Amino acid sequence: MTPLAIEPLVLPQSTESPDAGGFLAAAGLFNAHQREIWGNDDFCETPQAQLARLQSTPTRRRQLLVARSGSGQEILGVAQLNFPLTDNLHTGTVNVVVDARSRRRGIGAALCAAAGELASADGRRTLIAETEHPLDGGEERAGGGPASFIPQDAAASFASACGFSLELVERISRLDLPVDGPGEGFPGSAAGAGYELVFWQDACPDALVDAYAQLRQKMSTDAPLGGLDLLPEVWDVPRVREAEGKARGMGYDVLVCAVRHTASGELAGHTVLEVARSNPAVAYQDDTLVLHRHRGNRLGMMMKAGNLRRLGQLFPEVQRVYTWNAEENRYMLAINLQLGFRAIGYSGEWQKELSLG
Repeated sequence: MTPLAIEPLVLPQSTESPDAGGFLAAAGLFNAHQREIWGNDDFCETPQAQLARLQSTPTRRRQLLVARSGSGQEILGVAQLNFPLTDNLHTGTVNVVVDARSRRRGIGAALCAAAGELASADGRRTLIAETEHPLDGGEERAGGGPASFIPQDAAASFASACGFSLELVERISRLDLPVDGPGEGFPGSAAGAGYELVFWQDACPDALVDAYAQLRQKMSTDAPLGGLDLLPEVWDVPRVREAEGKARGMGYDVLVCAVRHTASGELAGHTVLEVARSNPAVAYQDDTLVLHRHRGNRLGMMMKAGNLRRLGQLFPEVQRVYTWNAEENRYMLAINLQLGFRAIGYSGEWQKELSLG
């Protein structure tokens, strides 16, 4: 086998920079991998969006490792590493992709090992990875534990071989639009007694941003985590603004619907939709949360249906909406089914304990 060189990839200033060739090759590998899994471009990102996403921020450091053959400069595989900087300092995430023509040569294993060494050297003891698995035949799987949802395909076998254990399964669902006319077919989007819906696009109003930061922090503790070794995230106003800036840099329009308790003025929950300007036919459902003390009032349905109506009004080009929900989150899955979402696959969240030497 030709000797393999694994090295960090320095991000270029822009995708037009003279030194952008390596990054563009890595970006191409990520997109080719998504097309291979799903058979379409719905989860692909432009190189410009990928470059913006991979920039480090005050709350997260990002790094790319690339594998090259010892005899040339061609990139055969890439590993993306993310290290939280304000919370969960014991963790990191990794995503490994190998060019289809270069698989079964140990490149993925070498990249995974190098990523683990880098994480250990940074004091991280837990490494988390994700795999994606399209649903064959369009029927939801049923079973008693996470492993019953994830097939033993190449992705799962690779994760297991690298020492990762499956800890959480998320159902990937898609809503095809329009539903009985653009934005008109969603049930239950009127605010209930004692509550009102509040909408904003891209940037949270200054008057609400402190409360919104608290909702984002609660999302990190209230969402099902399975066996993942994760602690509450730390959210404040600067982190909210950082996330908004990251979305703008990646070319996303972000629609937020919150629900406010009219008597107290408290924000009781929120839901988020994102639309990539480079692919206006596709939207992604992000966080949805209702605070414990306000649950039982169908606020989740109100917010999600209300935001989908708004999506149809502002972005009528959107034809498909994707969402991810923990398989154990039966309440949110039931809401999605009522709205018309149907399962298209599953993602596995895997975890590996690292040696710190």
